[in-house]
Amino acid sequence: MKALKTAFSAALPALLLGACAVMPAHDANVENARAAVAAAQSDPQVVALAPAELAQAVETMRRTDALAKDYGRIEDVHHLAYLAWARATTATEVARQRAAEAAVASANIERDRVRLEARAREAERAQRDAQTARQNAQAAQAQADASRRDALQAQHDAATAEQQAQDARVQADAARQQAAAAHGRAESLEAMLRDLQARPTDRGLVITLGDVLFDSGRAELRAGGLRVIDRLAEFMREYPQRRVSIEGFTDSVGNASSNQALSEERASAVRLALVNRGIDPARVVARGFGESYPVASNGSGIGRQMNRRVEIVISDPNGMIGSRGGTPLASARVR
Repeated sequence: MKALKTAFSAALPALLLGACAVMPAHDANVENARAAVAAAQSDPQVVALAPAELAQAVETMRRTDALAKDYGRIEDVHHLAYLAWARATTATEVARQRAAEAAVASANIERDRVRLEARAREAERAQRDAQTARQNAQAAQAQADASRRDALQAQHDAATAEQQAQDARVQADAARQQAAAAHGRAESLEAMLRDLQARPTDRGLVITLGDVLFDSGRAELRAGGLRVIDRLAEFMREYPQRRVSIEGFTDSVGNASSNQALSEERASAVRLALVNRGIDPARVVARGFGESYPVASNGSGIGRQMNRRVEIVISDPNGMIGSRGGTPLASARVR
């Protein structure tokens, strides 16, 4: 879904630190959520078939705008924006499902009508044949035999029509079960991604492990990081078509080659933790980028801590992961 690839730029390291920020004049997360809600409001099918879900999305968007207007914490605004986007998406999906169910119900009614008409026609024909047979029974035994053959054929046709109707009912039930299963899988996926705090980006869904989840200057994961890995392993077992790219980063303090090695070691440690939990190694790629691609300035302690991270990029349902485009951002080295 294209909406899942919409970039929500709230950085998890900032959430872990509890840092506050001022809302920009035009925030991409809020705009994306507003666009999703507006699209749902403009869809007549959503308005007609999912009014309650749409109302939740609109109310959440209103709360988002109110909090942003009051200069609330940017993390809280982004969280509400995500909820508004998710509820608008849910309203759209619910409307699609209910429309499909209505179409199935309409098809069932039409099928029953056609079947009844066919039965009525067959009954009328059988009555005509029987009457003809009675009228001609004394005149010719051959005509009676022909009438009996017609009756048998009518019975066969009726049985065939009944079997076809039964087959149609079975197919309709299977379609409803498949729709319910798909809805359940979508809800399970949304819950697991919410638990992992994965955020949508142009490359895919991204989970960020901050520096505080590793031993200082080392690649060993702490208990908090291992809990994230446990949940990620559960997610990958549930969705075996998904792959992940694990990418390590550091700040610019110290020797560049040492930073590169540390970023690779941390990425490899996360990969090994997943493999040790039964995940196929072919589904996990690890690489280190050292000081490249900082997400904050290395001129402050908070910025450097944000840059010391491991990003886990989750593929789309087809196993595809977007490439890291562009040139690494320049970053002043801190001495």
